[in-house]
Amino acid sequence: MTHEIQNFTFQNPTKILFGRNRIEDIDNEIPKDAKVLVLYGGGSVKKNGAFDRAVKALGNR
Repeated sequence: MTHEIQNFTFQNPTKILFGRNRIEDIDNEIPKDAKVLVLYGGGSVKKNGAFDRAVKALGNR
């Protein structure tokens, strides 16, 4: 059984907010009616509190 990958184009403009306490700034960057998918890796983001801060800043998005 052979699976062929279909051609596609993906464009993802990126904006990076860098620095202390910038997580809270995502509230002003992401529209209130946006759908958000949060991905993370090994778990350090949960251990250091960044995940919870991001979820709080995102509110009900």
